[in-house]
Amino acid sequence: MNRRHGSFTYRNEGSVQAFGSKENTLLVATPGKLVEWDRTRRRVAKEVPVDMEVTDVKDFNGHWVLLSKSSVGLLSGSKVEEVTTKGPLDASVVYRDRFLLVGDKEITVIAAMEESVEVRRTRLASDNGVCTCGVAATNKLFLSFENGKVFVVEEPKVTEILAGRASEMRMDEFQCLIFLKEPIVSINLLGDVLVVSLFNKKVLALSLETKEASFTELLYDIKASATWNNLIVVCDSRNNVIFLTQGLEVTYGNCLKEEICNILTDGPRLIIGFKVGVVKEYEGDDGAWAELACGVPR
Repeated sequence: MNRRHGSFTYRNEGSVQAFGSKENTLLVATPGKLVEWDRTRRRVAKEVPVDMEVTDVKDFNGHWVLLSKSSVGLLSGSKVEEVTTKGPLDASVVYRDRFLLVGDKEITVIAAMEESVEVRRTRLASDNGVCTCGVAATNKLFLSFENGKVFVVEEPKVTEILAGRASEMRMDEFQCLIFLKEPIVSINLLGDVLVVSLFNKKVLALSLETKEASFTELLYDIKASATWNNLIVVCDSRNNVIFLTQGLEVTYGNCLKEEICNILTDGPRLIIGFKVGVVKEYEGDDGAWAELACGVPR
């Protein structure tokens, strides 16, 4: 661990397909293998062979959820148990102690107990195309769709869906916060601001209190984005990592040497995964930025 900059490099055999973070553990999916890292000891805790091509990893209620284009699995000890099937474009979001898959025709709710897994489904009626992203707040759920609309679903409706009491969810009955008419890459929360990243170079900040919105346009198409500390972090198609304030002012940017597969945040940690097999973790605030100037660690 580099204490001065608060960074550490996890090196893996094979390319990084996806990765997830929880407490003192980092899980990296490579072709044919899962690698679980112990953050405290900075070494591999275990390796698990897998048959599925993992496209995303989520921490869900203390469990590792593994997503492929067609299935959802849970990592249990040294094996992966398939939970349910999914569509290739289904969006996923963790809401409290439930894992949600939002497809084009239904919402699947997964609850994992100590010795069992429960799956419930609610019909989804929507003319907005596929759901592209979801983000959870304390008592509401934000969902973005293919046509550029972002909806908010509030309590008690969310609880009705989680408990299986709602037979159908009609999307257009909920409040549409914004209609952008452009493909949305991701939505994130930064305090009371909803951050919307569009594929076509734009980042938009919407105040949930005043409903006022502002946007900025970057130089290249956006691949992924996240919020970290009080900042918006964007990765573009040229492997630039760009930091913006809540007011969308660019405060720092750097072009990294290798192709980035994804970025995610976990509390004070910013985690960047590279196709070459490297996952780099930064912890802290401004002090961690300097390490980014070095690109992929040597």
